[in-house]
Amino acid sequence: MKKSKLHLCILTSILISSGHAFADEMIRNGQFNGIDGWWTAGGQVSTDDNQACMKITNPGSDPWSVILGHGGVGLAEGETYTISFNAYADVNTQVKTLIQHEGPPYTHYFINDTKISTEKQKFTFEFTQDKPSDAGGEFQFQMGAQKPATVCISDMSIQGKPYVEVVENSPIRHNQLGFLPQADKFIFIASDSKEPLRWTLSNAEGINVDMGRTEPFGTNKASGEGLHRINLSHYKSEMSGLTVAIEDDKGVPFDISSQIYNRLKYDALSYFYQNRSGIEIKPEFVQRDDLARPAGHPSDVVTCFDKQDSWGNDWPGCDFTIDTTGGWYDAGDHGKYVVNSGISTWTLLNLYERGLWLDNAQTPFNSGNVTIPEQGNGVNPLLSEARWNIEFMLAMQIPEGKRVYAPIGNQSSDQSLKLTEIDASNLAFHKIADEAWTGMPLPPHMDTQKRYVGQPSTAATLNLAAIGAQCARIWKEIDPEFSKQCLNAAEKAWQAAEKHPEIYAYDNFNGSGPYGDFELADEIYWAASELFITTGKDSYKQVVVDSPLYLDTPKANLEADGDIFWQYTAPLGTISLAVVESKLDKKEVEKARKAIIETSDNYVSQLANEGYHIPYTVEEYPWGSNSNLVNRGIFLIYANDFTGDTKYIKAAANAMDYVLGANPMNISYITGHGTNAAQNPHHRFWAKAADENYPAPAPGALIGGPNSISFSDPVAAPLKGNCIGQTCYRDNINAWTLNEITINWNAPLVWVASALDEGKLN
Repeated sequence: MKKSKLHLCILTSILISSGHAFADEMIRNGQFNGIDGWWTAGGQVSTDDNQACMKITNPGSDPWSVILGHGGVGLAEGETYTISFNAYADVNTQVKTLIQHEGPPYTHYFINDTKISTEKQKFTFEFTQDKPSDAGGEFQFQMGAQKPATVCISDMSIQGKPYVEVVENSPIRHNQLGFLPQADKFIFIASDSKEPLRWTLSNAEGINVDMGRTEPFGTNKASGEGLHRINLSHYKSEMSGLTVAIEDDKGVPFDISSQIYNRLKYDALSYFYQNRSGIEIKPEFVQRDDLARPAGHPSDVVTCFDKQDSWGNDWPGCDFTIDTTGGWYDAGDHGKYVVNSGISTWTLLNLYERGLWLDNAQTPFNSGNVTIPEQGNGVNPLLSEARWNIEFMLAMQIPEGKRVYAPIGNQSSDQSLKLTEIDASNLAFHKIADEAWTGMPLPPHMDTQKRYVGQPSTAATLNLAAIGAQCARIWKEIDPEFSKQCLNAAEKAWQAAEKHPEIYAYDNFNGSGPYGDFELADEIYWAASELFITTGKDSYKQVVVDSPLYLDTPKANLEADGDIFWQYTAPLGTISLAVVESKLDKKEVEKARKAIIETSDNYVSQLANEGYHIPYTVEEYPWGSNSNLVNRGIFLIYANDFTGDTKYIKAAANAMDYVLGANPMNISYITGHGTNAAQNPHHRFWAKAADENYPAPAPGALIGGPNSISFSDPVAAPLKGNCIGQTCYRDNINAWTLNEITINWNAPLVWVASALDEGKLN
């Protein structure tokens, strides 16, 4: 296609800043002012005195068991490069110094077995790239398979001509599925032109049905690009195969249809079945046969962590085992976490409760079209899916009379943990996961790592109390025995959390994330709210109304942490109080609803600030930014439920427009949905990008998306300082800070896709 002035170039690999002092220096932060730009595996790094020291206590059996790595090393064929650094160790040792392709087949471009002594030495290597150019090169010190040591590196440099790949990105962006009939219908065009541009709209037969001129917006602060808009909101009849063209550029086809979210809501819910632990994933319940797999961890019976952690702290284990079989894998790895399970399960159950308690909301997934093993059991499939994880959460509760070791209080650092033996009756273990991070790819049924529960935590225990209470009221008539089990566990968990209010999570073994949280007032308020709604007891009500977070909702400020997520759960309690019938005074219920409406008004007001017309204005885009947009949709749809004003549900649809393609990357962040959908989520089974023998991702997974705060993976690292907000993204399986998928991101996708599919914009 002929290039036009509208085409934008998006760098898909390292971007070189024109203001860099050394234009050909490819190591960012070679002086180790912190760890930014680097990533690690298998060891603990400290960065003092402009050096990185890797403490290796568990060297593993392979060189790559311990790595200090740096991505974004683009090598041009025929060019010469110089690697230099200083290094020493506390014992004589050896590391592999190498540059390789960042993913399979891990082609080596340079490799050297480097002997490091206790005396600091300067190392210099020169090589010529004799293989085809590669923008995806990665530098590594591989330090595993040696005796334990501490290796220190300083003055790291790679100099030479960087190789940069450039691809063209169409300037015409919109929701690639299309629009609901009564929704806003904006088409966005990237252009720096100050003058309106001529556009045409064609139908499926290629006949022009409308034309006009764009409305210049100016610079979109969140992406740094000039934008224009076309407003097609006056089209309300159902049509398919529409396309917009400007000059020589033609957008992808889209529909106006009441059905655009119908398939998506089922695929989004299927994500949970396909990421179940402890059960075979059968071909009759998934979208493609290659997505089926044997059961992962079919007997997940484990004990407490009983080894030395990466900082030298000795964890003594415990004298019992628990059966944690079942539940959902948290993300693309094999860990299961009570805290992230909590908000994810609550979101699915809340969608059901919305249909149960609000007259203007439909009961979700009531058509019988959900394909899971429990279909046909007479229970709403949303509840059947949630129960799979609730039973796992119940299993994570420590039996009566059992004693474990735990760190008490917010201690100064992981290195100085002081462990105390406690009566842990009815506390919840924080997580279960592999002893060490597994490689990529690795489906869960092939995982041979030893698995452990970590420690109990107060946060996990309060999550169990909240979900147990929610479960008890929902299953009261459906399954009275299960309801009683849930309530008994919830109340005992509450009592245990009161007894042990300061047990915080630490990263005590490196096959999992810490999910640490030192502010628990929100979990206390949330759990008390759910228990009060279910039991009506004054003791819980008093905690609710006395909480400093009573009727709390997000303030929609510019900070990236201003949205609900696993570390900020107070609004979950407020939503439940606003929706579910309880003994709370009706005036207080109205206050809760008013708080939700006020938050939603703030979200709606942000539409005007954003070139892509989204209810999301923040200073930086955080890890999982797409989930924040979808979570805001929950508040906006509730505001519509409470007021009847369609401006709120339209704003929720605007957020989905962005997620489905109306963004500067011109990509749908939901796998399998959209003409140009993300294809490479960070997942150990859906790993075709890493190995052709593995499946491409299932449709319906929400990608985390742009992240301008954390650059800790090898793909994201080169973007630091070279991207703006919405452009800090690459569709790459190794980019876990950008391309991760998780249960707590897909749960709000299920919620919003279902509500829009059955809502007032059809």
